[in-house]
This record gives sequence, structure tokens and C-alpha cells, in this order.
Amino acid sequence: MPEVNPVAKMLSYHAFNKDGSQIALSKNDEAVYLYNTNGDTADPKKWTQTQVVTEHGGVVSGIDWCAETNQIVTAGHDRNAYVWKYDESEKAWKPTLVILRINRAATCVKWSPKGDKFAVGSGAKCVPVCHFEPKQNWWISKMIKKHKSTVCDLDWSPNQKFLVTGGCDFKARIFSAFIDGLDSADADPLSDIFGAKSNEFGECLAEFDDAKAWVQAVSWAPCGTRIAFAGHGSTLTFVHLAAGGNAVQTINQQCLPTSKIFFANDSSLVAIGFDHNPTVYGFGGSDTAPEWTVGKKLDSEEGEKKDTKVSAASAARNMFQQADSKGVKSGDKLEEKPINTIHKNNIMDFQFRTGESKFTTSAIDGRIVHWTL
Repeated sequence: MPEVNPVAKMLSYHAFNKDGSQIALSKNDEAVYLYNTNGDTADPKKWTQTQVVTEHGGVVSGIDWCAETNQIVTAGHDRNAYVWKYDESEKAWKPTLVILRINRAATCVKWSPKGDKFAVGSGAKCVPVCHFEPKQNWWISKMIKKHKSTVCDLDWSPNQKFLVTGGCDFKARIFSAFIDGLDSADADPLSDIFGAKSNEFGECLAEFDDAKAWVQAVSWAPCGTRIAFAGHGSTLTFVHLAAGGNAVQTINQQCLPTSKIFFANDSSLVAIGFDHNPTVYGFGGSDTAPEWTVGKKLDSEEGEKKDTKVSAASAARNMFQQADSKGVKSGDKLEEKPINTIHKNNIMDFQFRTGESKFTTSAIDGRIVHWTL
């Protein structure tokens, strides 16, 4: 197992800029930490801290760095979002406050593909979709309000006219996020699937309850006609969208629940979360009869394993014991059980580099790990 040095005692979210020369981190507190990677994204010892911004009054719950505009958006438990723009004259990142008009914490945030708007999940059962209004010189939020509980995750369609969301009401939904003046009203294959309501902001165009649990993660495939969502009951559901009817497949995962997913391409998806180990799923079959299957775990988990022979019953018991608890009591001492993955705790966030087949993960163990598919 390669040695991976923790960046901090705990990490929740991270985002690299377009060329990987800078990174923004959340250390599970109210601040955002900015570093220059000095040409080495994999070795935090070579990074130089350039700025710490503390505008948020609550824990930072999401960071996204737009490759198109080089702007950073952050959201937090203080119910606010900030858009950060680099000021060359002062050599510092300057914030613009975005009034989200929510009365509960923000849970996630993501730029649209073009970077001209962003969406924020929240505990207020709604999703503010924000865009910049030049005439007012201000970020304006429009509200999607048809959720019945906390919105845990969201993702944009490739044409940025639609949002898929997942929440604690056991539902995954697709909404129109069309904003007149920003998005094209022209027909396209994805808009044709949803029909006349595609250009009506806030319309719920599809709803799925296959997870039967909190929907903690959602993702939209690059082709636009496939989405996926993960439930807290260790299920992973794939939906192939079509005008004549959707094809749905649900996989019962043989691991702890997934908290984040993303399509690396149209035929492969990566799931990360409480299992500490990224898992790849591959596509087979057809759009009308999809057959997604488990490909492989990216971490070999060979770091601390010992060559011991145990019965099948003992192996099963050990697996559930390790999944249930980090330690066991022996007398008055708590003995740590070995964790054989590179990440030693729950994986919280990822950043996928489109076209490179590479991504990074950050976890509660304070580590940022680089992976190659």
C-alpha cells in the first residue's frame, strides 16, 4: 500500500482549479483553505498555503471550482453561499455573498457545465438555482420547492437545462432548471424526452422511489440519457431515460452505503463512501434492458492483511464486525481493528478530471488520494 500523508486531521470537501495548480479545502470547519500545489498535486508537503477565508458563519458543506470561469463557489451551514473571484491587484480571492433565501443549512453546491449558474441543496426542502444578473450586479436565486425533506445531493444534465436531485424523502427527481436568457429554448434529444415542460423552471419532470431509503448521491451521465442514484440502504439504481418509458435497474451493493457517485463516462460509474474503497460499475446490455454490474474495487486492500486460514462462518462474522465497529473491547482497553484500505475513514468528496480517467477523493481521515481508472 502506498504511503499517503494526511493533509489535515479531517477533510470534508476539496476542489482543484483547471490545471491542478491550486486547491481549495474544507477541514470540516467554517473556513476555506487555499493552497498552491507547486506542480505536485499528490504531495501535500510541497503545497503552500496562500489564503484562508472565513466569511462563512457555519461549517462549509460544499466547494466547487469552475474550470470555465475560474470562480469558486462555497456553501455552508450558515445558509449562505459565496462566489469567489481572484483579484489580481490584491493577489487575493474576494467574495460575493449570495442570498439563498433558505432557513436551513446548505448541504451541497455545484456549478453548471458552462459555469453561468449554480445550484445548492439544502435542509429547507428546496434547491436555489443562482445566476448572475449584470444589470443588478448581483447573484439572483430562483427556487425549486417540490421536495419533502432535506436535499442531500444534486447534479446537472450536460445541456444544463435539468437537475437531478436526491433527498431524505427517499426520492430522486429530475427538475427543469431552465433560465430564460441563459439556456437555449431550442429542442434537443434530452428536452424531447421531457416534452413541453422542459423550459418551465421548477417543473418536476420525473420522480423515482426505487432506493427505498435516503438518496444520498446522484449523477448524470455525459450522454444525457442516463442517471444514477445511491440509497442509504446500500442500493445503486440506474435509469435509462427515453420518451417511450424509462428502463430502471437497481443493484443491491455488497458493501456499506455509498455517499457519492459519478459517471466517468457513459458506460462506467464510480461509487465511493462508507466502504473506504472506490468501486467501479460497468454497463452491458442495451438502453432498453440495461445490465450494470460490479467491475472492481480500486483499492487492493492488501496493506495490512495476513495470510490466515479461517472458516467461511468466521470470515463472514469478521467482515460484519469490522463494518460495524472500528474497535472491540478487550478488558478495559479498546483495541483498534486494522483497516486495510488507503482511506481510513468515510470518503466525503471527489473531483473527477474529465478526459484524463483520473480523480481524487477526500475523507474524514484527512487524506486526499489520487486514483486512475
